[in-house]
Amino acid sequence: MTMQNTPLLMSRILGRGAILDPDVEIVTLQANGTHRQTLKQTWDRANQVAHALNAHGIKVGDRIGSFMWNNYRHLELYQGVPSMGAVLHTLNIRLSASDLEYIINHANDRVIFADEDLLPLLEPLWEKLSGVELLVICRHGEGGESSFKNQIDYEDFIANQPTEYDWPQIDETSPMGLCYTSGTTGKPKGVMYTNRSTYLHTLTECLTDSIGLSSLDSILGIVPMFHAMGWGLPFCASMLGCKQVMCHRFMVPDAFLKLMHEEEVTISTGVPTIWQGVRAALEAEPDKYDLSKLTRLTCGGSAPPVSMMRWYWDKLNVEMIQGWGMTETNPLGTLSRKVAKRSHLNISEDQQFENIAKAGLAMPGLEIEI
Repeated sequence: MTMQNTPLLMSRILGRGAILDPDVEIVTLQANGTHRQTLKQTWDRANQVAHALNAHGIKVGDRIGSFMWNNYRHLELYQGVPSMGAVLHTLNIRLSASDLEYIINHANDRVIFADEDLLPLLEPLWEKLSGVELLVICRHGEGGESSFKNQIDYEDFIANQPTEYDWPQIDETSPMGLCYTSGTTGKPKGVMYTNRSTYLHTLTECLTDSIGLSSLDSILGIVPMFHAMGWGLPFCASMLGCKQVMCHRFMVPDAFLKLMHEEEVTISTGVPTIWQGVRAALEAEPDKYDLSKLTRLTCGGSAPPVSMMRWYWDKLNVEMIQGWGMTETNPLGTLSRKVAKRSHLNISEDQQFENIAKAGLAMPGLEIEI
């Protein structure tokens, strides 16, 4: 195969970080401390997931549901499911029971991976889900039961599987991810992400003139991995070999700040309400956390107040990057930075913050018509 026609497949980039820098850590907050494993262990386990799914009969194009928080196992699915040619359908845990029933059946999910504490949300649905063959339960030592007839523990599911999978050569326009919009009118609408689009999105998001992600970063993704594929950041971090820090179900400012402090987080991603809560916690206890390694926060979902962006810059010397996108744009569309282009070098700081309040500049490769 010549370079000219090498397909743009996620399997070609998702293991790169693990090969280049195998001992970098994936850190997940748990009820009793943190769970730690290396990039190498994570990629090995992603390969084991692929083998286990293949042994179950999962083929290229089949949909695999995840009903999970941001944690190391969810990342293993992010790496293993698309690489084997299957489609990761990240189920939004905040949807109503009727919406969940609709999208699981509409997507025809064959296997669902679920964190144990979320099982009660799925429990009322089992009789109504015709296509689900297997429930894989992700245990974190906190209990949680399901009446689903065909279930297995995640660790038992992947145990003894080989740590190298021969990733298939598939068409680059093959689907790899599936996200449903919340359905402001009518039923939720499914958006299919292809290998090609996500591969290009991953490269674009890492650009210096985008979020500027680098292998040197320690990234705390607070935006849920069930929301527009975590804005694509788990893919970027896997490709580059970043340290990834995840808060699991502990979605409170003190948990975020503790992780930022202890894991030397350099960049974090969330919505405006998250950053307002973090600001309030910092104002209440200004000397509690060392955030000296933190350089930027990305903010999306709704427009952040300029006063908040200024506060982070003035108090912490942290740049807030505003992003706009949609589930349908894979998802990043535009980004707004304090100094986003050369002609911004000479404008006043007030003008810079006026700029950040706008949706920003279109990402390379996108054409946007308003």
